[in-house]
Amino acid sequence: MKNLVLFLSLLTSPLYAQSEKAGLGPFRIGITTPDSLRRVDFKEQELVVVKGTLALPCANIRVFKADTIEVQGIRIAPLFLVFHENRLFRLTCDYGEPLQKAFVAQHGQGRAKPASSLALCDRDRAKRLVLESESWPLGDCVAVVIRAVGYNARCQPEQRSRLTIARPSVVAITSECDLDHIEPYLEKIWLPR
Repeated sequence: MKNLVLFLSLLTSPLYAQSEKAGLGPFRIGITTPDSLRRVDFKEQELVVVKGTLALPCANIRVFKADTIEVQGIRIAPLFLVFHENRLFRLTCDYGEPLQKAFVAQHGQGRAKPASSLALCDRDRAKRLVLESESWPLGDCVAVVIRAVGYNARCQPEQRSRLTIARPSVVAITSECDLDHIEPYLEKIWLPR
């Protein structure tokens, strides 16, 4: 029986191997669980559905949001934590100057990708959105910063910078789930292989 338990735990370890560097403060990829969150800080979001459907749920996905939270002395607003089978596999937050300085101090400069220009506004194709990104390998995880400047799909001006830290192996197996409301440009910049 002991051997069976050991074997079964080894089967799941590639998805959730512990990574010391992947995460922000106490929120660690593969380690943090929904039960460990302070309910006064985080609110569970609506059920995530399969892309292109209105009611087909992604039963193994849970999303929690903190409107504002302090992580190692830095105020972050908002912070989204995404769990698969009750293990954190992705976090996304605004990437303001204080977080940027701390993140670069800890991980160094990221690898920049060439900027891309998208025509998302159907009413005026001249109104474009420019996406710039940089990434960091963090063991079995990846950190990606996406900067969006220009006009979004609603033809509204947009200027923002967001950090996402995720485990690509879990992102790949959950790619059918609609998480675009957290970071709509992630798939345009970074598709796990």
